[in-house]
Amino acid sequence: MATPKRLRTWLSALLSCLPMLAAAQDRLDNTYTVAFYEAGYLYSNGAGIDKDVVDELKKRGGYSFDYVERPRARIWKELEQGSLPMSVSGLRTAERDAFAFFIPYIAQKNMALVTDARYATADSLLQDAEATAAVVRGFKHGEYFDDLLDQLRAQGRVNEVLTAHNLFLMLKAGNRVDLIISQPVFYAKELNELGLNDSVIVHDWKPEQPPTGLGLILSKAHFSEQAYLEMKGLIDEMKADGTLRGIFLKYLPPQQTEQALDF
Repeated sequence: MATPKRLRTWLSALLSCLPMLAAAQDRLDNTYTVAFYEAGYLYSNGAGIDKDVVDELKKRGGYSFDYVERPRARIWKELEQGSLPMSVSGLRTAERDAFAFFIPYIAQKNMALVTDARYATADSLLQDAEATAAVVRGFKHGEYFDDLLDQLRAQGRVNEVLTAHNLFLMLKAGNRVDLIISQPVFYAKELNELGLNDSVIVHDWKPEQPPTGLGLILSKAHFSEQAYLEMKGLIDEMKADGTLRGIFLKYLPPQQTEQALDF
């Protein structure tokens, strides 16, 4: 016959398992909509790093996912409203923490892309009252570039577009934009395919700043903290066993792959 002390131990162990069991049951019972957006090697024409990561997550965790494509601004709005369960390659901010969990799986650094050698620094671009920037509606770029864009917006010098591809089409057209802000997984594909490698200059305007982790975005209206931790554990495994490295190498050269794993 079990002693009271042993019964308490068993009961404590059972109670500690309940959140994990509940998360596992949610995973089996629900189909989660995952929204993708056009993003160079992250996602384009139904393929890319983002989709490969989610496919692997589905395989390892037994999740049921429904894939959709939407503009980035709409994705963020629906996540905040609680009508969309999940999206990909999101930048965590204090504001977004209110409605979502973030699970980083790739590190990227925003760079300044210009077509005129006069704009070697942010100050040189700010001082030219005619210079303009273009951004994707709904994108955040980190404190440094968001502050720069706020200054340009106050002067009416920022144009907003729906997709990252539109940014590069504007660069190709010439005389429509002087600056875009982008990351290697975006611009490596676009510059090559649009023949812009020789006409676009890539600057690191904040060399002391390390890459930033981008990750899965889980709506707190759809995922419990335990479900978030369970999914994070799977992503951690994918990094530890080399799966993420293998995915990145399908799209990126070795040096960029190692940088992408720095999160």
